[in-house]
Amino acid sequence: MAIAILDQDNEIVNILSELVADMGQVPAPYTEKDKFLEAIDPRNHTIAIIADDFADVIEGTKQVYPDIETVAIGYQGTAADYAKIGAAYFLKKPFKVQQIKEVLQTLINNPAASDSDVHRDLISADPAMRKVMAIVEKVAPTQAPVLIQGESGTGKEVIARYIHTHSKRSGGPYIGINLAAIPETLLESELFGYEKGAFTGAYAPRTGKFEQADGGTILLDEITEIGLGLQAKLLRVLQEKQVDRVGSKAPVNVDFRVVATTNRSIEQEVKDGKFRHDLYFRLNVIPVKIPPLRERRGDILPLANHFITKISRRESVPEKHLTQAAKDSLLNYAWPGNVRELENVIERAIILSDGQEIDTDTIILSSEQMTSPADSSPGTTIHEMERRLIVSTLNEVGGNRTKAAELLGISIRTLRNKLNEYKSDGQISDV
Repeated sequence: MAIAILDQDNEIVNILSELVADMGQVPAPYTEKDKFLEAIDPRNHTIAIIADDFADVIEGTKQVYPDIETVAIGYQGTAADYAKIGAAYFLKKPFKVQQIKEVLQTLINNPAASDSDVHRDLISADPAMRKVMAIVEKVAPTQAPVLIQGESGTGKEVIARYIHTHSKRSGGPYIGINLAAIPETLLESELFGYEKGAFTGAYAPRTGKFEQADGGTILLDEITEIGLGLQAKLLRVLQEKQVDRVGSKAPVNVDFRVVATTNRSIEQEVKDGKFRHDLYFRLNVIPVKIPPLRERRGDILPLANHFITKISRRESVPEKHLTQAAKDSLLNYAWPGNVRELENVIERAIILSDGQEIDTDTIILSSEQMTSPADSSPGTTIHEMERRLIVSTLNEVGGNRTKAAELLGISIRTLRNKLNEYKSDGQISDV
């Protein structure tokens, strides 16, 4: 696989080609737009370095070949400007050799070409997120505990998985437990396990999450949700690397790395006496704070394009493209639900939009306007999800098409065409 280079300056092309070759990669240099466009192919190229003179090529390459990561270089604009047209990074000329090497190495180490890669959702085009990733990349290979803080939907669990798979424990298990989802009375046995006869219903011994994570990583998701009593027991496990099963007389040695997450201000929880300060210090060896999506706007369009590709492939439908108006709409929104909300918005847009473009009429940005179309059983087709969504919305508003179209974020004409289609196919009676 090669790294394509497009710049009108032949000297820059030669310098970048030598640098790429020195990194052990194959350079594919071009100074002419037409020759670049004839040659570019995701089967041959993983990365493309493109000068700002060819902004249309940057945008076109990402739209046609979303698996090719693009790096914009030039004298004008900002990272946010080029993120809007699909560039993963922007380097302002003149840049240092080390800068471009670090960018290329990041993209080489974290390719976005495979759907099986669990890190494809980890987009870091914005400078704020790149700072976070710089910390994560340094800490991942170590054994240090990591505390990840961020609002709900920012991608804390994705970062946790990244840390595990880039650690020396990547061959071991990755065990996660959502502490907020389990009643306090059951948490101790879930975490530490129990012996046969420890309590009514304990008919056989059971290993807890810590034992299951032996040799690997345990994710304690939403760590601030556990009570003070269990915090004391958890602290001992982290200090001693030993687990006492409920009903056991002897501890079990375990070897694990801990990654914890929270969507609260854990420092405030400590001040308020709701979280033990000694446990906080034990967990907070490496703090990682993920900024909300509204504070890393350079990630919005790269993430949107990624979700378009991901959802289209999952549903086996042709990939669609955002219009400029749709892009502007996404960029001007506050994203209270962060990355998770963005993915839901893109999924709805793919379902509701006609043709190959996603425009503002299908970009629905109020979480209160509709339920997620993902509330369907596995195997449900895009067509069926769309039909259910439209019919249920119509039922909620008593058949008022104007109101339904408003709630769905589509035009009356689009709604009418959809209903006529369903009626002609015998999927609905007159609505």
